[in-house]
Amino acid sequence: MPKHTKHSTLSKALKTSNGENTVDELKIDRAGLQKLLWTEIEVKFNRYIKTMFEELLEVELSSHIGALRHERSDKRTGYRNGSYSRSLGTLHGQIEDIAVPRLREGTPDYQLFDRHKRRAPSVDEAIGTLFLNGVSTRKLKQVAKDLIGIPLSSSTASTISQKLGEEDLKEFNERRLTDEYLCIFLDGISAKTKKLGIESDMILAAVGMKTDGNKEILGGRLVESESKEDWCAFVMELKQRGLTGRNLKLAVTDGNAGLIAALKQVYPFVKRQRCIAHKLRNVAVKVRRQNQKMCVGEVKLIFAAKSKTEAIKRFKKWKENWETYEERAVSCLEKDLYECLTYYSFDEKWWKKIRTTNIIERSFREVRRRTRPMSIALEPHATERMFSGIATNLNRNWNQKS
Repeated sequence: MPKHTKHSTLSKALKTSNGENTVDELKIDRAGLQKLLWTEIEVKFNRYIKTMFEELLEVELSSHIGALRHERSDKRTGYRNGSYSRSLGTLHGQIEDIAVPRLREGTPDYQLFDRHKRRAPSVDEAIGTLFLNGVSTRKLKQVAKDLIGIPLSSSTASTISQKLGEEDLKEFNERRLTDEYLCIFLDGISAKTKKLGIESDMILAAVGMKTDGNKEILGGRLVESESKEDWCAFVMELKQRGLTGRNLKLAVTDGNAGLIAALKQVYPFVKRQRCIAHKLRNVAVKVRRQNQKMCVGEVKLIFAAKSKTEAIKRFKKWKENWETYEERAVSCLEKDLYECLTYYSFDEKWWKKIRTTNIIERSFREVRRRTRPMSIALEPHATERMFSGIATNLNRNWNQKS
């Protein structure tokens, strides 16, 4: 596992002499702690700008000599000869060790460095927006035009966006997790990806909810299926990243057998709640069309009961009324009824939040909103990057509202 400087540094800063992480006992200087946090952000921001500048220098050099790296072209006017390092002062701090490509003869005076000194405040704002909200190809093309005076093609902008997003993806899926979650929601969402053809893969996703009601998308991995092996690997990764389950009380899932088996193996003592939205859909497809409205409507009343005892009474009455006419639907609900009613074991204020995996469904609407209008299937790495970018933005928005 990679080292996580931020968390280890904060842990040392907060740790008392007797080993307890209590801010009150230490009387930490808030200004000092805030400086520490912003230092971490600044380091990441500078690394982001460095990567972007190096890619833009490559674009400018390619334009100067009329050929991309390793491209055979009759229009080529020069050949690359490695690079040298230089630093660059910016409004965001000093950027060290920028790799500047050079030519065998006549390395150009790069427009990036000249234009950077007199760029408009709007360019700084755009760079900050790219960093905070994830890479936007459209905004990146505008920044490039302002900095190097060369319009980027969509494919070149996408290539740069990919390099900028890869590190964010790695950080999102490998960041340390705290062990303070009351509940986790787990679900797999279909995602069409472009391989040899268009294939339907799955993104395994996890959302955690803390005891104060705050929620966070913990991770997402693209896999080919929701097998037990894939779910075990994903859930075990969450545990290794810090979600040991010491304070975990509930896992909310659909009825996927691989996921349930994985939870039994990794978190055997955590209660499970079967998503009632999934269960209602499962019941509905087993009911004949002429009976659906009435039959499924009565099922919804079961989950609207004020207590578990009342819910069971309503189920028994529903079963008595419908078992003769809709045996398959009754059997479908009965076999999972116990796990469908787990939420009654918790405080009533949590019931609506913990009895479905809708929180994950809502999170994925943004992914679908971005891809459906374009009628595209992204390559696997692009799909994961899009998910991590959207998830990071959602986490930031959720934290701001708390």
